[in-house]
Amino acid sequence: MAQDPKAGGLCWNCRKPAAGEDNFCRFCGKSLAGFPWYYQQWGIILLTLLALGPFSLVLVWRSPVLSRATRWLYTVAILGLSYYLCVQSYHAWLALKSALSSMGAMGATGLGI
Repeated sequence: MAQDPKAGGLCWNCRKPAAGEDNFCRFCGKSLAGFPWYYQQWGIILLTLLALGPFSLVLVWRSPVLSRATRWLYTVAILGLSYYLCVQSYHAWLALKSALSSMGAMGATGLGI
């Protein structure tokens, strides 16, 4: 996990040293008061499930809040979830295609449509 920038660690945005008395980074101008919500664990999970899907991996690897092991864990979980949803979408597409083709065959063979 990243050291708190207010305690003399690194800026969460540009990764340059920050003095303990600074409120803003001297190099990029970002606030050192805290990390943005989308780099927090709950923000990454929320964005993964509701909006970004596998594209949230960018947030996982840029997050100064997550440790290296947690980043790998999130990566495996996000890729596994993405694979599962792709497979389920494909099976749903095949079921829909089969249902539509059987309805078309029924209509052409004796219902007078």
